Amino acid sequence: MRKKGKLVFWPAYFDSEFSWGEGRRVPKKLALRGVKADEVLRAAEDLDLSPLLEPGAAHPKRPWVRTGLVLVDKSGTKTELLKETAQRIRSNRSRK
Repeated sequence: MRKKGKLVFWPAYFDSEFSWGEGRRVPKKLALRGVKADEVLRAAEDLDLSPLLEPGAAHPKRPWVRTGLVLVDKSGTKTELLKETAQRIRSNRSRK
């Protein structure tokens, strides 16, 4: 699954329903409820991160739930890219 020069973004990283121990990687104030892999994909496209969607993947902490994952280009630290992506998901949701 790992690819050189790519980072893995799971929808759980952005979901406010999860704790840090359950897989959330962004601060609670940036997290949203019920984030889907396609939302992460759209946000990564908006940020020009060349995303790739792998729809059948399951997060290691919840292997029974197949949420999918998004691979993005590594163009900074993972923490910075996660925060930027979370902000973009929020702005994309507010446009709807």
